[in-house]
Amino acid sequence: MRIQGRDCTLTVSRDGELTPLPYSEETVRLTSKGYVLPECIGKRNREKTVITHKEIEGCFITRLDYSVIQCLFLLLFYDNESFDLYADRGFEKIIYRNVNFRAFELRGVNGEAFKLRVDVKGSEESFTENCPMNVPDLSWQKQRTFFFDGHNVIADLETLPLVYRFELTADYKSDARITLKLYFPLSAEHYPLSSKIEKLTIWIDMKEGIWLDLYDLVPISDLCDINCADTVLCNQLFNVTGIMVLNIRNAEQNLQIVI
Repeated sequence: MRIQGRDCTLTVSRDGELTPLPYSEETVRLTSKGYVLPECIGKRNREKTVITHKEIEGCFITRLDYSVIQCLFLLLFYDNESFDLYADRGFEKIIYRNVNFRAFELRGVNGEAFKLRVDVKGSEESFTENCPMNVPDLSWQKQRTFFFDGHNVIADLETLPLVYRFELTADYKSDARITLKLYFPLSAEHYPLSSKIEKLTIWIDMKEGIWLDLYDLVPISDLCDINCADTVLCNQLFNVTGIMVLNIRNAEQNLQIVI
């Protein structure tokens, strides 16, 4: 990411391993928390805010490639463990220590790069500090980005004709419910899709042997038949009641991350 003509970096640090991200946006900041005192009636005192403490919160959005996908999905796997974020914004270099994973959204649009948004929040053990001088260069090394192919989505061993967009979201603030929304043209192959899907596979990259399996998808919304000669675009929302598995199988790795 470039800010004012300068390359900036964002790096995840977990268990001493530094992973620079090909991020496109980040809003991680130290925000002030407190309460508001209303203005006094009959006087000119303005409304005042009393700051009681500060918290780290925000999110970052990054593309997926081979160098970062394992690190990012391990954050989802170890959702109860904290990690560090190294941010170099040009005008400041700061480390956010002991931040926690809060939510994520994995989004794919047919023919475009996968995008993963990770929401983070601080805890009582979180703090910020300036980057020391001995921190190595944390620039992301350019790699081949993974692109979503809407023709490579498989539901119960049947390849769907086209999924032109999907949104996989989870919020770990409460019940950690995972939902999946599929966008597709309404057709005889898609209607009616009102029963439970035992297994849905989304290919992330066939060349590197990376795909995502979702189990036990229960539809929340229904579809209806529309007598229309033109293509009708629709979407359907599912609760993912089973597990989510990232698979990486190639000559270098044979890995499964079960969430």
